[in-house]
Amino acid sequence: MSSRLISGQFSRQLAMLALPLVLAACATPQRAPNAPAPAPEPATTPSAPNISATSPTQDALIEAERKELDREDEQTRKARAEREKNLHLKLVQTMIEQDNAYAALAHLDAYDQKWGSDRQSKQLRADSLRKTSQLDQAELVYKSLLSGQGQQKSGPVWYGLGKVAIERGDLKTAATRLEKSIQADPLNINAYSDLGLVYLLEGQKEPAYNTLMKANQLASGDSKIMANLALWGLVFDDFNMAMDIADRLQWSDNTRNQVMSQANSIKRRFDAKGNTQ
Repeated sequence: MSSRLISGQFSRQLAMLALPLVLAACATPQRAPNAPAPAPEPATTPSAPNISATSPTQDALIEAERKELDREDEQTRKARAEREKNLHLKLVQTMIEQDNAYAALAHLDAYDQKWGSDRQSKQLRADSLRKTSQLDQAELVYKSLLSGQGQQKSGPVWYGLGKVAIERGDLKTAATRLEKSIQADPLNINAYSDLGLVYLLEGQKEPAYNTLMKANQLASGDSKIMANLALWGLVFDDFNMAMDIADRLQWSDNTRNQVMSQANSIKRRFDAKGNTQ
């Protein structure tokens, strides 16, 4: 037999022996009948996220929302306090207008105790003191309101000071103060009315008429101002105007007599001073 033939037969026999070994190596190993089962490998489960934790961004949002709520609460409290203060001051103003100035002073004490005095409460206090004839105290409070204030805010203060001077019978000082009130507040009807009457009492015919007419037209025919115009007519001998106003206001004979008596008293005052202009 040739050497090539022997070599081919040997190679075939070797391949036949190697094939079972390869198959055996690839097969799943078999457990012996009495061998214990291997322990199962622990299953790996993904860790659950920590839902209680918040990121820095979330913390900032929560804090910002809390601060916003706090601001809203603070704004609500301030708004409520402001409304309560305004209502209290309106109550005091009504008391003064109804000639209950003593009660107004008591309420102002309560107001200052709760919130502290402010410009508006001081103005009302000065008005109340003037209405209760506590003129020295009223003037002190009025003058305290003049310091550090602009011209526009000084109008009501100068008006109050003018009224104090009228109460004291100091008409020249009253005229000066009321003129300052009108300069600061050119639409103050009461200041025009009182200044016109002061001019009238001082015998200043034209200034009195012009000022009273401004008050009358601004107030659209207020009965008190029209009465002062009628008084001006009687003092300065414009009887037609005086009678016309008396008819329009439907004065009784008693009222007409009272106004005439006032006019005669003013004329006698002029004669005594010799200052009619």
